[in-house]
Amino acid sequence: MNLPETEQKITAVSGLYDMFMKGDMSKISSSVSPNYEQFPPQAPGVEPGLDNFMQAFMEGFGSSFSEIQGETTHLLVDGDYVFARCKYNMVHSGEAFGLAATGRRISFNAFDLHRIEEGLIVQTWHLEDFMSIYNQIKEATG
Repeated sequence: MNLPETEQKITAVSGLYDMFMKGDMSKISSSVSPNYEQFPPQAPGVEPGLDNFMQAFMEGFGSSFSEIQGETTHLLVDGDYVFARCKYNMVHSGEAFGLAATGRRISFNAFDLHRIEEGLIVQTWHLEDFMSIYNQIKEATG
């Protein structure tokens, strides 16, 4: 793989994380394919596509947590795939896992594998540490 192709893939993935870590939506359409698909799906029954992904994110995770901040700690490129490990901090500001908002600051790790085609993310496999998030919320509720 040549350096410009690697940089193009890193730029696409960085644009997606700018949305989560900075609230910056300006690069999302130049980072993610209109036919974007994620695994597991953001919510049951959500059809593939960037608009559906954004709506499901805002209605789900985005309605339960605010002040999301994060950093990408590892980024590895292999062919058409980019692996990312990220650390996040956020505030539990809405109901999550059936538990009312606690206002508690939560931190967790996430691991994503992205497949890139023509400079855009077409698929992502997510693995977030939801058990850690749940345990931190549960600890706050006593």
